[in-house]
Amino acid sequence: MKKRNSEQANMKSRLIINPVSGTDSAPDHLQTINAALRAAFGEMDIVMTVGANDAAEAAEAAARAGVYDRLFVAGGDGTLNEVVNGVGRVAGAFERITFGLVPLGTGNDFASALGLPEEIEAAIEILLAGRTVLTDVGDLNNRRFVNVSAGGFIAEVSDAVNPQLKSVAGKLAYLVGGAQVLFDYEPVRADVRLVGDDGRAVERTLDVQMFAVCNSRMVGGGRLIAPHALIDDGLLDVCLVEAMPTLEFVGLLTSVSSGEHLADERVSYFRARQLELSFARTIKVNTDGEVLETDHCRYTLHPRAARFLAGDAPFAEQ
Repeated sequence: MKKRNSEQANMKSRLIINPVSGTDSAPDHLQTINAALRAAFGEMDIVMTVGANDAAEAAEAAARAGVYDRLFVAGGDGTLNEVVNGVGRVAGAFERITFGLVPLGTGNDFASALGLPEEIEAAIEILLAGRTVLTDVGDLNNRRFVNVSAGGFIAEVSDAVNPQLKSVAGKLAYLVGGAQVLFDYEPVRADVRLVGDDGRAVERTLDVQMFAVCNSRMVGGGRLIAPHALIDDGLLDVCLVEAMPTLEFVGLLTSVSSGEHLADERVSYFRARQLELSFARTIKVNTDGEVLETDHCRYTLHPRAARFLAGDAPFAEQ
């Protein structure tokens, strides 16, 4: 591939690659990714992650060095989450750095939101075209996310879907993990306080089966949890699912793939600028699939804070 221009060729890039993303196929694609990006953008170094937080540390180091214009991430939503959080530790770094995502994960939900196909060479061609979009960045208790933060049943499934299961089952890992969790999970009492898109405050108390606070539309490898979400509209889309009998919940889950779950009266959907959730016990909550435990969630949003290379997808700013 030809270099786009001399200015791009002089820019320094870093590729952070997770060799165990998805079905452990990253090493098979490394030569293709490396050759394409170097031909287009010139100087680039490569960091291969070997453990937890390696991607965050590599991203933070690049941000602090001040000589990187691009960070390419070859991995899934979890690897990207680490990279975004690493860059976020450095003041002003989001303004300097453009992110490029090579979708090698199990779900690749944020890649879909960016208009990137799962076929690697096709995704790389889109990255090389150079179109960018400024995306919102969510914040849960000072941890950033770009796709979805979810709790209750969804987070329990995230915890059950370990790297070994992803390697063996691919996208089916979410179905296997869901089956493992389904009959054991107990709903939790929650106090909900949010500021809506119209600036009005809403307060509710309910028993929650699961919830999702969304920057993007999809979760769990293509489940349309927030059909109206846009990654650059300055709002969080909030989906709250109230407690219900297990078999009814199974029926509801089958409708999430198409977004038809919003028609259920036990599902509440809001668009919010900020949100607080207080729980009667400590529960699991994830950010882009990375699981933590807490009894209080405070969500805020950094509007249009991160610049991503992107293809054709629904964006607020066209």
